[in-house]
Order: sequence, then C-alpha cells, then structure tokens
Amino acid sequence: MLLAAQHGCASIDIDRAAVRPVSHAISQDTPSQLQKLAHKPGPARPKESSFVLLDAGLDALAARLWLAEKAEKTLDVQYYIFHGDKTGALVAEALLKAADRGVRVRVLLDDIYTHRNEADIMALYSHPNIEIRLFNPFFYRGGNPLLQLGQYLRDDRLNRRMHNKLFAADNQFAITGGRNIGDEYFVAHDEFSFVDLDVLASGPAVAELSDTFDAYWASDGVVPARALPGYKEARNRLAALKTALQARKTELEQTDYGRELESLRFEERLLSGELPAYPGTAGVLADPPEKVEGNSHASELLVGQLSGLGADAKREAIVISPYFVPGKMGLDWMGYMRARGAKVRVLTNSLAASDVPVVHAGYAKYRKALLQMGVELHELKPLFNAAPRKTRIIGSGSSRSSLHTKSLVFDREKVFIGSFNFDPRSAWLNTELGLVIESRPAAEKVAELADRAMAPDFSHRLSLKQAGEQTAIVWSSRNARGEFVTETEPDTGWWKRRWVDFLMLLPLEAHL
Repeated sequence: MLLAAQHGCASIDIDRAAVRPVSHAISQDTPSQLQKLAHKPGPARPKESSFVLLDAGLDALAARLWLAEKAEKTLDVQYYIFHGDKTGALVAEALLKAADRGVRVRVLLDDIYTHRNEADIMALYSHPNIEIRLFNPFFYRGGNPLLQLGQYLRDDRLNRRMHNKLFAADNQFAITGGRNIGDEYFVAHDEFSFVDLDVLASGPAVAELSDTFDAYWASDGVVPARALPGYKEARNRLAALKTALQARKTELEQTDYGRELESLRFEERLLSGELPAYPGTAGVLADPPEKVEGNSHASELLVGQLSGLGADAKREAIVISPYFVPGKMGLDWMGYMRARGAKVRVLTNSLAASDVPVVHAGYAKYRKALLQMGVELHELKPLFNAAPRKTRIIGSGSSRSSLHTKSLVFDREKVFIGSFNFDPRSAWLNTELGLVIESRPAAEKVAELADRAMAPDFSHRLSLKQAGEQTAIVWSSRNARGEFVTETEPDTGWWKRRWVDFLMLLPLEAHL
C-alpha cells in the first residue's frame, strides 16, 4: 500500500478487502416458485436429478434470464468472463431487477477482464441486495505502469484463473457448462460465435453445485468489489446504470435477435417437455479454489477425478474439446482405452476454426501419435454461414463458428459437461467445474450431437498416408463440390501455417 501510494498507483483497499461477510446457499427445502418446479426424486432413487441440455445459444441465454426472473431467494453467479455487451447487459439487467425484488444476488468473477467494466461492477455492488467478489485479483488497478507490469508477470496472478461457470437460482436449478456471459456465447455476435453446450440441472445435483460456489465465495483468494479504488464515487452511478441497462434491453428487444429470443417460450417448452429433461444421477467435479496456489495434489484436482472415468469405458470414449493438447498424461489415458479395445474419438477445432493458434500448435504435435494408436481425430470447420441460430450441431450455427463445447461421453451411458478443456491449462493452472451425469438418454444425445458435428459436411477427418519413409497427415471432408482430400491444413494460408510451425518449436505446452 505504501509503495503504491508513493508512485500514485490506484490499488485495492486492503482493509476493505479483508471484510467478507459469511453467507451460504439456502436450503433446498425453502419454499419458492422454483422449488415447486424443481425435480423431486422418488424414494427409490433419492439421488436422482434431471438435466436439460442447452445446445442452442438462444436457449442458453433464455434459461439464464428465466432463472433470474423466477428467483425469489438467491441467485449465485460465477464466471470467468462477463462481458458488458448486448447479452451481458441483458443478464446484468435481469440480476438487478431480481435484486430490486429482494433476491440476494452473489456474483463471483475472475478478475482477468473485470477492468473493462469496473465502474459498472462497483455501481451494481452498491445495491443492498448485490454482493460482488473478484477471484485472484490484480491489486494494482492503474497509475504506475511498472507496478502493473510487475503483477502481470507474476505466474500466480496472470496464469492461474478461475474458469468455472455457474448460474444457480434458489438452490433449485443451476446451469453449468462451457459458456461465459457474452454475445459470442449466445449467437448474438455479428461476426463470430462459439459452438457450445450447457446443462440445466434440477434436483440433488444443484445442492452440490451450490456447495462449490460457497467454497469459492469464502476462499482466501477473493476480495469484495467494495475494495476497488473509486468505489465510493461509483455508488452514485447505480440509478444511471439502471436506466442505461433498461434502455439497452429495450433496444435489443426491437431487433430480430430480441424478437427471436422473446419467441422461445422457454418456460412453456420446459414444462411441456418440448425441451426434454433427462433423469439421472450426477457427481460434481470441481477443483478446489486453492489450486491457484499451485500446491494441490493431482488426486484433489478435477483432472485426477476425470482421468478415472475412462477406466470404466468398454466400447467408446468421445472427447469434445476446443483446446485439445493431450500431453503425455492424455496420450497414456487414451492409449489405455485403445489397448482395452475401446474406440476413442476426438472432436476439436481445425486451425481455420481455432481462435487460439498457439493452442493448435500444441495439439498439432500429438496428431501423428494419436492417429498411430488408432484414435479418430475430427477437426471442426469454421462453418461459415452454416446454419440459423436454432439449428443444433453441438450448439448454434452462425456466420463463423468455433467449437467451445467441453464434454466427454463414455459408452453413451455417462457424460461429462463442464468448463474443462483437455489441455494442461485446465488440468494444472485454471480452476474448473463440471458434472458427470449417469443418464443413458443424456449421454446418447450428446453423442448424437458429436456424431453430427463429426460428419464430413461439418468436420475434417484426419488419417495417415505413407509416402516412402515419410508419414503425412491427410484431411478428408466434403464441400458443395463433393468429397475432397488434402495434405495441407484446410482453409488456411501459407503464413498462418508457418506461424503454427514456429509456435510448435517453442516450450509453451505447460501454459497452453
């Protein structure tokens, strides 16, 4: 604090950061509208929950808005990214409206991108029913650039983030999966969208998800937003923020997107069964918040819990991961399943579809080894003008789409849906969250979505071609002119391919 003051650098108020009132999720027995609608397990299956797959971006947004509208007691919201764009403003307005009704709103955000919306965050915090906390915060917020640069260079700050996604209402319904809050996750972006998957859970599984939220909320790695510099001044902006959010909502409602969102009739479709709810049991897999300190044992981490699931697969394992860098541990895991006779299929992004080329470089190192052990590799195309918003592939199509779904399916009987990418960053650096659902109908549905995405109209299938002593990778697919085969990364330019070749030479894998 003294050093920051000497250099004129705004920083988090340590005294305010230390004041963190204790709070917990309410009991699932608390009466509310959502409690009446929630799944009630029978005496024969006391741990049974129900699960609605949100594979379309509009449904995923509508589900969150529905929970915010119906909540009477609590809303617990936990995200890595919460943009201030069209859909971000819509969700923020719904949270604010719930708080005005007397709902306790707890918002937990990773601090990596909050500087973009600091003033609005602090204004929201000034509402008596809203509390916002930041995970693993950057303490210097402005002023001296050397102090800021110094903290960004610290591995425990910049490189260890909370990647969890959770939206829970009245401890009765909860959404978890791959989506953050922002236009690209809800097919509202004008140029780009993510193909993604969430699950809306109801029943005993929700209480377990709420427990993970409480653990993060109370952890030593968070600070309340009131500790941010300028908090006192920001409190005067709440009324103006309410007006601005309402105006943005009204503006969005007048667009084609807003009218399509309004026409979804989410609650009606949910209660009528048009949106199927699959029964099953679930286990919550969650990293401890202390993972960012870098001293957790593998058995305590989500990756350790997840690795044991493949041991049960007898026939098939499907891995869906946008950022796929298996490493030695992943190779051994898939090699073990192949040795037992199980088919292993992987869906990830092609270089043309990837939004992070450096991660693609990490993946490219492993392609030949995976193919040689008999793993099927499928790379999703960018899907230019592929589908309208309501068409499901593993999510909604858009003018340009990139895979963002994180899921694993075992024998079409068990499915993991969460925030975990199959890469070293999710395994060892970021904290992650997800559900392992034991439900044949739910697992089969996700497998069907994967089957469709892996079809040659939407993905390239990779294979090996022997040319003398050299082994080359071949991409097979289909376009408007028919089947085609190429030995060059499809739909990419020479410079992009050379850039990936260069990145493959760098020792970056531990950070991917």
